[in-house]
Amino acid sequence: MKLILNGTDDSFDVVALSNLFFPRDGFTEEKGKILTITRNGDVFESVFSRDGESFHSAHKIDPALHDGERCAIKRAAYDVFSRATGILSPWGILSGVRPIRFYETLTGIYGDKTEEIMSGAYLVTPEMIELCKKTIERQKTARALNRPGDAGMYISIPFCPSRCKYCSFVSQITEKENDLIPAYLEVLKEEIAAKAALAKEKGHRITTLYIGGGTPTTLSAKQMDELMECVARYVDVGRLLEYTVEAGRPDTITEEKLKVIESNGATRISVNPQTLSDSILRAVGRKHTTEDFYRAYVAAQKTSLAINVDLIAGLPDDTPQQFEKTMGGIMELSPHNVTVHTLYLKRAADFAEEDPARFTKNAKDAVAMVEISQQHCEKNGYSPYYLYRQKNTVGNLENVGYAKAGYESPYNIYMMDDLQPIYGVGANATTKFIENGTVSRVCNTKFAYNYLKEKWK
Repeated sequence: MKLILNGTDDSFDVVALSNLFFPRDGFTEEKGKILTITRNGDVFESVFSRDGESFHSAHKIDPALHDGERCAIKRAAYDVFSRATGILSPWGILSGVRPIRFYETLTGIYGDKTEEIMSGAYLVTPEMIELCKKTIERQKTARALNRPGDAGMYISIPFCPSRCKYCSFVSQITEKENDLIPAYLEVLKEEIAAKAALAKEKGHRITTLYIGGGTPTTLSAKQMDELMECVARYVDVGRLLEYTVEAGRPDTITEEKLKVIESNGATRISVNPQTLSDSILRAVGRKHTTEDFYRAYVAAQKTSLAINVDLIAGLPDDTPQQFEKTMGGIMELSPHNVTVHTLYLKRAADFAEEDPARFTKNAKDAVAMVEISQQHCEKNGYSPYYLYRQKNTVGNLENVGYAKAGYESPYNIYMMDDLQPIYGVGANATTKFIENGTVSRVCNTKFAYNYLKEKWK
């Protein structure tokens, strides 16, 4: 797509908005599409041309809005894109990751007019506004536990038994890179000690801890025990609000590993089927079956650990009917948490090589699947407590964590809404500092083999 701006240089918002309608098109090539936005005084005029058709719109800057200029240019772009594609985004012109923070910002400015402005100016649907409100309400208890000086720690295990086609995380396939794991753990333990010391130096108490990946349970039981014993040397595990291990892939979970995780003080694990359809699992490159998931889940139920289950709405070849079966099966198990992600197109994922139009056409099914998840969760006593969005998501939808009362994940809440500094440990981990409302980040090197050479410098 070619972008022409006259009288404005706000390309960032326009590019972000275009991704909702034309995933991965970018603005490096024309591809037969041209968007022209011209500012005339306090009006933004837009013209979108494609395949001989042209769509026109104009939006005036509203001086009553705190970001009236940004809103007007995005409305001008949204209007022509929507008319050209027939797509209406449930989040309207919002393209940011954290809708909760946006809602709270508006509330601080406009008070009881927030919902009216969110709907009228930003075109957010009543359903999404209600989702924001419910999520904020459920976060209150966890937020009240977060004190000045509290911090989180994230430990990255960037190894997986195989690469899922939708995945964009930087991870190593263990059958190819298994020899890296012992050396990686040695460097990781050094960084755990260093980051714990840095936290103490800055006057921070670690109150939430998350071991993620990749798939942490690609480690052997002995290696997992070694890692978690190191954590306990430098972090007061007994005082953590949350200690999660993202077990993830059912084909890596054993009773022995679960006992190690439980005995070392963890409080929560994830067991992630993504779908309960074996044919879809094969299509997306996951090397496990539905039966493997049930086996792992039953083993996890024998522990004292709270269990989270991850699902993905909008997977290729999935249907609302099959997703209904998946949600029904998960609800019968009654996990403590259910996290429903929407498929998104990342450039580094294998699916990114496929025709993006395939995923755009699947948007209506993805919307139906998300609605199905909401209905099942509400019916079975789960409430939304954790909400974020990603660019290039099918249907411009969201990712939502649902929890039974008292089983919310404080780490997810604090991390996503920038309520705690986070000390990142391991390859591709990010350390996040928050000072006077300003967030700064320091990123470790991405790849495990570079991490061994450069450590965390």
